[in-house]
Amino acid sequence: MSNPLNALWSASSVAVVGASDRPGSLGRLPLEFLRRYGFSGAVYPVRPDGAEVAGLKSYARVRDCPGPVELAMIMVAAERVPAAIDDCAAAGVGAVIVCSSGFAETGEAGAALQKEIVTRARAGGLRIVGPNCIGTVGARNRQVTSFSPLFSGERTTLVPGDLAFVSQSGALGYGAVSLAFERGLGLGWVVNTGNEADVTALEVMAELAALPECTGVLGYLESLTDIEALRALAATGTPVAVLKAGRSEEGSRAAASHTGALAAGDRVVDAALRQYGIVRVDDVDELLDVGDAFAQPRRAGGNRVAVVTTSGGSGILAADEISARGLRLAELSPGTLDALARIVPAYGSVANPVDVTASVMSRPELFDRALDAIVDDGGVDLVIACFAVLTGDDVTRVVASLARAAQRSGKPVLAARTGAAHLAPDAAGALRKAGIPTYLTPARAVRAAAAL
Repeated sequence: MSNPLNALWSASSVAVVGASDRPGSLGRLPLEFLRRYGFSGAVYPVRPDGAEVAGLKSYARVRDCPGPVELAMIMVAAERVPAAIDDCAAAGVGAVIVCSSGFAETGEAGAALQKEIVTRARAGGLRIVGPNCIGTVGARNRQVTSFSPLFSGERTTLVPGDLAFVSQSGALGYGAVSLAFERGLGLGWVVNTGNEADVTALEVMAELAALPECTGVLGYLESLTDIEALRALAATGTPVAVLKAGRSEEGSRAAASHTGALAAGDRVVDAALRQYGIVRVDDVDELLDVGDAFAQPRRAGGNRVAVVTTSGGSGILAADEISARGLRLAELSPGTLDALARIVPAYGSVANPVDVTASVMSRPELFDRALDAIVDDGGVDLVIACFAVLTGDDVTRVVASLARAAQRSGKPVLAARTGAAHLAPDAAGALRKAGIPTYLTPARAVRAAAAL
């Protein structure tokens, strides 16, 4: 393939260097995962004695494998990694994932060893992801080249989608992936970059963002010093959101000890992200919330928000957050206000936030007319619909109405449903299927809207 990094998520063949036949061992897990999740490419276990591994014939060296190897996972002890790099280079491998730890994250000796493997890799014409790396996933390719315990879960299934997720941290990154899958948020590509001795998270994010099928990129970063890579990422035009750790001095020191990387000052990071139009979030939940907004196909033409609700309290909370996030409550036109006045009872409100009341909600034709009036208003760029304790047949009616309004207008429609999941267990899934991101509180919906 033209770019060796593409093998991280769409390889046709994978070698596992340091393969083990011992159940539960790190050298066996990737072989099990590739088989369990349906990878259709060639898989080559590599170990010195050539013994069978997980029912597969193994090979003493990568160069002994019977076919070309696009991607190799190196899972041997740190001191054996340089020889493994040389072997991969001799075999013509384009990219390797160095899963082994014991490099820059451990101090000067480890940092020197890390420099050595990079020197050898560059001399051999291959790219290194890692070291100290948990691996990658290409959901479309059913490729789980990772040893994360996430993929050992009895109920774990891949949830393919059009979003990419790139993380310097392996354990935290795959924890976030598990939360994304749990909420039904599809991820087409997952990459952990570890110590970033060679390949960086920003480089991978730019490669993924350039894929025509990728609708958004989410990232967890501990260091951000390459402005050129940031510029290249922004130039793709694909929406990007990052959770940049190490805001405080203490956090920066912790990041440095984690991967051996240095972090830029937080004000510099903030300014750079703002300059290039990249969304910065504060925690994992917000990163995934923004991912939900990126996953729906519609984009806002501006920052004017209409709020539709049956709860005055929800409307107030939404209005507060809209102001705090630099958005604007849309000023509805006289024509829109007149149309709403003919629909909404006197005890509701036609001013934005629009309180359509429960009586309108119970009559689908009236709710549809109210939504039509709002989304047709030229002064509205996106709509946030806020509900509380949505249950029973109301769910079906609301989903149909919101999906119709979004389709009719081409404007983003987000929903906040404040209520226990058991009251409407199918609501979130139904809204997601209809292309309507849904959040537990108005504030979370507004923050996701601000990202758009």
